[in-house]
Amino acid sequence: MGCTLALMKGSVRQRARGVWEVRVYRGRDHETGKRLYTSRTVRGSKRDAQAVARTFVEEIENERCLASEGSGLELTFGAWLEQWWEQKERSLSPSSVSPWRSAIRKYLLPRLGETVLSELRVRHLEAFYRELVDGGLSPARVQKIHTVASVALNDAVRSELIAVSPANQARAPKGRRVEPNPPTPEEVAKLLDAAEAEDPELFVFLAVAANTGARRGELCALRWRDVSFEGSFVTFASAVAKGGGEGAVVRRTKTGAVTRVAVSARVLGILETHREGRVELMEGLGRAFDSTGFIWGQDIEGTRPIYPDTVSVRFRRLRSRQGLDHVELRQFRHYAATQLLSAGVDVRTVAGRLGHSRPATTLDRYAAFLPERDREAAEILDGVHRSK
Repeated sequence: MGCTLALMKGSVRQRARGVWEVRVYRGRDHETGKRLYTSRTVRGSKRDAQAVARTFVEEIENERCLASEGSGLELTFGAWLEQWWEQKERSLSPSSVSPWRSAIRKYLLPRLGETVLSELRVRHLEAFYRELVDGGLSPARVQKIHTVASVALNDAVRSELIAVSPANQARAPKGRRVEPNPPTPEEVAKLLDAAEAEDPELFVFLAVAANTGARRGELCALRWRDVSFEGSFVTFASAVAKGGGEGAVVRRTKTGAVTRVAVSARVLGILETHREGRVELMEGLGRAFDSTGFIWGQDIEGTRPIYPDTVSVRFRRLRSRQGLDHVELRQFRHYAATQLLSAGVDVRTVAGRLGHSRPATTLDRYAAFLPERDREAAEILDGVHRSK
């Protein structure tokens, strides 16, 4: 296959009018771990700079090939991970970067980094996974590490560094499936009553959560313009996620889909009352109400969305005062799903409200809450032929 190294890319940045900086990542210093770059200055158009960047990358790759052939060294899994991660982290959501980086730095690099990429086998990965579990790591965590390794190795196949990925055949330990444990209608009612009396803003949040089954981050990202008071629905088009040192970051929803969900007349009234209060407050301060503002914001104008963890902290305080420490905020989503399915609402409709891309996902997670409807189906079928 010849000398083929990890895919490298050059970045182009404008420094001044007609002046561009082309920079190429060259790996890390083996002693300090510091990232190493080489840069060039290009004068002309952006297209000129991009052309130089491509040529620059080829030059550096050729240098690395010659160095590798001269020393008899082969690309290790660790070297590939370093170069692959340099590009991959840019495509991940802020909330995913940290766990993926941890999987690489804490586990994959220390344990498998020195293994030559082309010599990495299924047995190496499975022995690695067993070692992690024996060391006390949960099967669920090992599964996530396996996911990172799989994506990295599949990209190595696409870059023609290896012919097949050993991760495709390797078996990571399976964790115990956790069944949904939604709160009862009585518990939800108790929490809503308490929130209405103690934390009105949280009350609105919980009322919408229980009625729509939306994810916490999607609720935090709701703006007033996303609520149709005429059509009685809300539109979930984005979500708030952790952004490292940048605080809350608004991004696409988990599935990337935009979901329109109907809301009840009661919940629509709760939202309308909340909006009227906000308008009145803004007028009292001599400010105009902005429909582009977030419903639950860090400031009264809603210019910044509330942080999901902030909502969770407030919810935990509320539930503790009610003696309901076993109820989690995320279980409001389970509550909505299970109540709808138990009431006989078809799976496709429930999946649409939850933002699941496939009804099969809804069935897989909540099938246990369909026994009554299944028994009704049996009686219906039995009655059909008995009536003939």
